[in-house]
Amino acid sequence: MEKTQKKAKVDRTLQGVVVTAKAEKTVSVSVERVIQHATYGKTIKKKTTFLAHDEKKVCKPGDIVTIRPVRPLSKRKRWLVVRITPVAQKIEVPNDTDANQA
Repeated sequence: MEKTQKKAKVDRTLQGVVVTAKAEKTVSVSVERVIQHATYGKTIKKKTTFLAHDEKKVCKPGDIVTIRPVRPLSKRKRWLVVRITPVAQKIEVPNDTDANQA
């Protein structure tokens, strides 16, 4: 009687930037990876775009998100947003030249 041990499933997570968040509960995430060319050895950046499920609709374009694979939710959507790092608010500082002209 041999006991079979199950191998631990490795969770694959990717980190990327939200490109669009126009669809209902769906965001488009661009993931960038760095590879080395097989023949020439030059470092190349490659981008891949994934559709991910955002249940609470809190992602905005520019947010950095972590996604993980899930069962197919639609034809192209097979990823789930796990963690969101919002973009810092941009603060505009008025120039002194603008104040002098007014």
